[in-house]
Amino acid sequence: MEELERTLYINKLFAIYGGLLTDTQKNIISDYYELNLSLSEIAENRGVSRAAVDDAIKKGVKKLEYYEEVLKYSKTKEEIFKKLAKIGKNTENAEILKIIKDVEDLL
Repeated sequence: MEELERTLYINKLFAIYGGLLTDTQKNIISDYYELNLSLSEIAENRGVSRAAVDDAIKKGVKKLEYYEEVLKYSKTKEEIFKKLAKIGKNTENAEILKIIKDVEDLL
């Protein structure tokens, strides 16, 4: 997986499962993946070692991937969006299109 794709994937998982991480992991992963701070910048801001930051990122990402592996919410959500798009493409019925939009908003 390309670095940009990997970053987008981690951000997607973080949006879904981030609440299940420790506060430290949440904050460090947010700094790294959302704010694009370097390990050194995060370490300096938090008063910890670069190794501690790297460890928190690795453990946090591993947890996010584990949650997705077990719960499969992200994968299921993508499949639902594809099916809804297919339905929407094959109809002009305004009521059905509104229902599709409502379901997408729920996801």
